[in-house]
Amino acid sequence: MNPRLRSFLLICLLGLTSFLGAQTMVRHVSARLPVLGNSQELGADRPESGSMVPAPAHISPDANAWTLLATIPGAIIHDISFPNAKVGYAVAELGQVWKTTDGGAHWSEMMNLGSPYYWYGVDALSTQDVVISGFYDVAPPGFEGIVRWSHDGGVTWTDDIILSHTAWGQRVRFANSQDGMVMNLVDGAENTASYTTDGGATSNDWISVVDDPSGGWFGLEFSLLPNLRARASGISYCTSPDAGATWGCVPSVDSVFDGQVFFFNNKTGWVGGGEISPAVMGWAHRTTDGGKTWSGRTLNSPWPVRELLFRSRNQGWAAGGNLYTGVGGIYFSRDGGQTWSLDINTHAEMDACDLKLLTQKYQIWCAGYNSSLSGVIYSLRHKR
Repeated sequence: MNPRLRSFLLICLLGLTSFLGAQTMVRHVSARLPVLGNSQELGADRPESGSMVPAPAHISPDANAWTLLATIPGAIIHDISFPNAKVGYAVAELGQVWKTTDGGAHWSEMMNLGSPYYWYGVDALSTQDVVISGFYDVAPPGFEGIVRWSHDGGVTWTDDIILSHTAWGQRVRFANSQDGMVMNLVDGAENTASYTTDGGATSNDWISVVDDPSGGWFGLEFSLLPNLRARASGISYCTSPDAGATWGCVPSVDSVFDGQVFFFNNKTGWVGGGEISPAVMGWAHRTTDGGKTWSGRTLNSPWPVRELLFRSRNQGWAAGGNLYTGVGGIYFSRDGGQTWSLDINTHAEMDACDLKLLTQKYQIWCAGYNSSLSGVIYSLRHKR
């Protein structure tokens, strides 16, 4: 090679290396939780780069007809669960549990423990058997990840079933009556998950394992299929073949981070996420091969995606928002998440959705909270 050409290439390589090494790192923030009380920032430092411009929040001309069913003052709702079309449960910060018996139009408070209880998950295995999950902010500063059970439709509850003395427990999900899992939001240098194979009635029935050795945090929504395959995402994307007993992790699907995971079956799935700083925006990706490969961003929303829900491989919703700027809503896809349109602009941070198939229709409920710190419940009923 010509000596002058060699010198020129070496100078270019050194310059490129210097440029990459000098990239400015920017703090991207996904959320601050809990909303009430001493919050913790969930985020990551990432190289500064040009962000894609979010899609405008214009409602589609053929949007689905969502209805605001209820507003619950003082309820920061993080999860809902409907065992049938009439009975449903919602859990919120400050130890609140709410129940409806008329499909979501009216809600009764079944529990209100106050601070420092924070409920982040609920799974109604039947109208009577309900499990809730979250954490207790103990003093001196520390955490206890906990669950409680009710076997009479929320009238009475067990005492705290402690899963961890170091973690913030978040959502609980059961694949069947015996196999259940709780993903922890944060747990020190190594994040953890708790799982049960015999129903989870006592603390001894739950086992905690390291799911992500690199630490970090996970979004509220994870996927647990009937075949016991579990998937969760946040700073990392992690999978488990056995309902949380063993895990493997890789970097997040999005180059920033993700948060929410929904798989319709073992092949077709989606991840979503977003940030509230330095920009307010969200995104979603899709896979059709079980997570071996992923699309680029198919949704660039003007608020973070907090929940994904698909009723089929093609038809689904992406809900989210940002409490602090009063934005939020629900996007809809007819083609498996390849394209999206805005269904409804709620001006609230939508955190959780559930769906029930009826005889000739299906009904969806999505819940969240607005800048007035009131819980909101929206619903959609549609022909199958």
